[in-house]
Parts: sequence; structure tokens; C-alpha cells
Amino acid sequence: MNTDRSSEFPMVYDMLLEHNGANPILIDQDTLRDHTDEVTLHQCNWDGCTMHIAVEHKQVSKHLQQYHGINTSATSEDTQQISCLWTGCLDARMKPGNLPRHILSHLGVRRICSICGASLSRDDAFRRHTLEKPGCQYAKAVVKYGDKSLVIDTAYIDGGFSLSQNVICIT
Repeated sequence: MNTDRSSEFPMVYDMLLEHNGANPILIDQDTLRDHTDEVTLHQCNWDGCTMHIAVEHKQVSKHLQQYHGINTSATSEDTQQISCLWTGCLDARMKPGNLPRHILSHLGVRRICSICGASLSRDDAFRRHTLEKPGCQYAKAVVKYGDKSLVIDTAYIDGGFSLSQNVICIT
């Protein structure tokens, strides 16, 4: 599936490229609808994709469905496993329904226990930690994002793009 959207808005794309000296950050317009202040993004590295995705399970799942044609609700026993096509992934195979949480591990998302400092990669692992570790039952998860994640302030996106943040929203 083609995710190179520069041909859809060449004038804005070229203006941002010239002004900022780097390829613009491409995000789906729906991502902004789900965030009122800031959104943490990471480049999608699925099979050459040029877009950025919000670093959240729901948004990763939505992106995989909309731009890569993957039904991420498929988890039944008879569902065929697929390979992870994330750049650098070592041939992981899984059911499509497990891909969003797998992708989040590629994005470097960690949950840090507010009491003991344990670093866990997934929500379910953090919940299990709070149930099993004495003294951590009232812990909060402090979410830490990967080094290549970036924060976009949605207030500065006007008319579908932000010159100062080098962002273009696509529909």
C-alpha cells in the first residue's frame, strides 16, 4: 500500500521541505481529532512507510488497518500469522491482533513503576507487576517514550500543516 503522500499536496510539502531542510512529518488528520493538546509521534517503519503515528495502541492499530491493510482485530485460533515488516525486526511472526502491542515495543514505549522503578514494555506486564510485587499494588505507570519519539503541539497546526513543526496532516 502506498503511504508516500507527498504527491497529494506538493506545494505545501515542498514549502515545508525548503523551509525546514527536512522531509515533513506526515500524520493522519484523525490523530489530531483524538488529541487536544499534544501528541507523541514516531515514524512508522513498516515496509517503507513515510508517515508518523501516535505512540498509542489504538492509533497504531488504526494506522496498520488504514494504511497497511492489516486487520488488527484478528486473533482467533484459525487466524494466519503474519511477519512483522518493521525495519530491523528479526522475522517475528504473530497474529495480526498482536501487532499493535508488538509495534509499541519497536517504538521504545516503557512503563516505569512509580514505586520500585521497574521498567516494563506493555500494559499487561505492568498490571501483573502491580499484582505480584509486594509494595507496588498502588503504583502508577509513568510512561516513557523511545528516543526517536517527538511531541507535536496540536495548537500550532492550522489549515492542515505547521511550518514551525514541519508537519502535514493528511485525510
